Amino acid sequence: LRALPLRTSGRPRSLPAMSCGEGLGCVALCVAGYAWLFGHGQPASSADCREPDAARSGDAARSGDAAVGSGGAAVAGRSAEELLAEVGKRSKAVLYVVTNKAKDEFSLPNLTKYLRMKGVDVHTGATPEETVLVNAARLLELLDSSAADGVPRAAAGAPLRHELAQQAIPASELEALFPAMRDAYVQQPLDYGRNSRYGDKWRISCYLVVMDNWKPKIMPHEPMVECMTPTMNRCTEAFSRWYCRVHALASVEVHVMNAFVTRYRAVEEEDQLKKHIDGSNVDGSVILSLPTDDPFEGGGLRVWDGRPQKEFAYHMKPGDALFLDNAVWHQATPITAGTRWALVLFLRLRNKVAHGGLSAT
Repeated sequence: LRALPLRTSGRPRSLPAMSCGEGLGCVALCVAGYAWLFGHGQPASSADCREPDAARSGDAARSGDAAVGSGGAAVAGRSAEELLAEVGKRSKAVLYVVTNKAKDEFSLPNLTKYLRMKGVDVHTGATPEETVLVNAARLLELLDSSAADGVPRAAAGAPLRHELAQQAIPASELEALFPAMRDAYVQQPLDYGRNSRYGDKWRISCYLVVMDNWKPKIMPHEPMVECMTPTMNRCTEAFSRWYCRVHALASVEVHVMNAFVTRYRAVEEEDQLKKHIDGSNVDGSVILSLPTDDPFEGGGLRVWDGRPQKEFAYHMKPGDALFLDNAVWHQATPITAGTRWALVLFLRLRNKVAHGGLSAT
């Protein structure tokens, strides 16, 4: 056979002359190739110009065998269950954040919310299964890259991601402030959502700052705002100094998402806060121990941190502050008598700047 003209990407090309046997094979290949092109509506060269997500075929998306931008290599040939197990090996805290209540499968809303919070592009697939697979793979890449960048990981001697700062606020100042704070306190029931173990049962806090998207919406209690805002601001400044030291940063912007005064009493559903982390969108937290006029028994604070993980127990005095990095497990243990008070801040961190002026975000 003589050379056969073949058009790809608008440019004519030729196949070299070949034997009859080779020619018959080439004809069959060309026929099959053109049938594929006409059946799919556009040439393969056009698909190369599309975004990677758009170029993925539906069958490959459902099976997870083809790469889709970031996360494609990790998802190839793997099930959601396998990816979930890999997340658990890297971080139990992150696993808790991105899964359902039973912690046995990914929660798509929780998974995508966590990725967006970390600045990762979220993939929207042709099916929910594809969306979970690709985004789970991107989560694994995020965890692996964080470990490579020096975030504490499963290595002996890894730095702790919490710290108890004794007398972060002088106890004498808080003692003087206590009567006004106690008088300003009112219980404001808050619905933490169906993915929280507390749901709509959290009723022991009075709010200075409230996130915009809480439903039903509650407003900051103005007397508590006036009383405790200066203390809240000093806590955020102290947290910023600690965070910059731990993460070797020159500066970081600290924004308060939620701030509230919590009162623990020795009654059911008001005596403790069970082991938990503070949410996928919380970058850091502060717990400031406040004075009381009704001495309490029990009511310690426990933290699980380090690699390998260890349990730390603290009996905080008024003015002591506990600084927590994101996704650090902790617990307020039950009190058996009296009344315990604490100021709690949930923080969002932005514009992290490393030494030398480089962005670390």
